[in-house]
Amino acid sequence: MVDSGQLQRQLRIALQNGNFEEAIICLEQAAAAAHNAHDRAAEGRHLGNLALIYNRLQRPDAALHYFQQALTLARAGADRITEDGLLGNMGNILRELRRFDEAIEHLNQALLIAQEIGDVRGRGIWLSNLGLVYDDLGQPAKASDYHAQSVGIARQLQDWRGLALRLEKLGNSYFNLGSHENALQCFVEAYQLSEALGLTDALPTLQQNINFATSLKNMP
Repeated sequence: MVDSGQLQRQLRIALQNGNFEEAIICLEQAAAAAHNAHDRAAEGRHLGNLALIYNRLQRPDAALHYFQQALTLARAGADRITEDGLLGNMGNILRELRRFDEAIEHLNQALLIAQEIGDVRGRGIWLSNLGLVYDDLGQPAKASDYHAQSVGIARQLQDWRGLALRLEKLGNSYFNLGSHENALQCFVEAYQLSEALGLTDALPTLQQNINFATSLKNMP
């Protein structure tokens, strides 16, 4: 008989110490115990956490494997909130693997569920990540549309850190589109927000982007 409380304590300590091998063992045992107890919701949560660890360890194939298992369980239990998050995370990994068609499919599914369940924050994240997919595909017009929607949601939620990051992404898409005036406006606002929030690591790149966009905007 697995002591779930003890497993949780071991897992917490393993994660605090960065001992991912131990964390994986704990989650595998917890998922097996939940399976034997016919607790599909708990099993799915443990498998989803396993997927996150494998993704952190840069093992995307293993991450996708466990995300898919968790997704099957979430769908069987009609858990739309969990399904939303799993689909979005899978879309991000598929983008990193340059499996763009699959990434778009998963992110669009996540977007639809987020709209259905009223997950405004999640919707903003999936829109931003769809924008990145189209950036990677060299389609800045589509990318800028998705990034602009994600920027609007960050403003709505008053998520200033997220807004700064998304404005930079939108600026990059505008820049690739040749819309240097719009790109400049995004970079300037992102710089001002980052400076106010103390995000100093972002400032040098944003300043370079501002300088470059300014020079191109002023060209005859």
